[in-house]
Amino acid sequence: MKGFTIIEIIIVVVMLGILASIAVPRVIGPNEQITSSEGRQTLTTLLGAQKRFFMENNNTYANNINSLDVDIPASNYFAAPNINNNAAQLASVARANGPVYTLSINDTGVITCAGAGCAIARCTKNPGGDRCN
Repeated sequence: MKGFTIIEIIIVVVMLGILASIAVPRVIGPNEQITSSEGRQTLTTLLGAQKRFFMENNNTYANNINSLDVDIPASNYFAAPNINNNAAQLASVARANGPVYTLSINDTGVITCAGAGCAIARCTKNPGGDRCN
């Protein structure tokens, strides 16, 4: 009888799995990096609005988006941003679908990433957390 043994089939399936695990991030990664740039742009816009609010309101930050003089359009990729009156985290946006991660920005403009999808979003690992800029 001619044919493949079960061992040969298992070896082929394992090899295909290894190749797929290498190829899929290389295909998905660049797209997610572009997608995450939308979140980073939103946070940069919110940082500017928070700084203006800070200067105009006795050195306090806004705690809701309605207090800021900025319109953030709806996103297909990110949930509505969260606004905080905390210098360590002025605003954050969470990925609405796809890889799970949340981008946050502090008062100095450093954007950090938290969540399993940070590697795909191309955030680099640092001792203080994952940085995206």
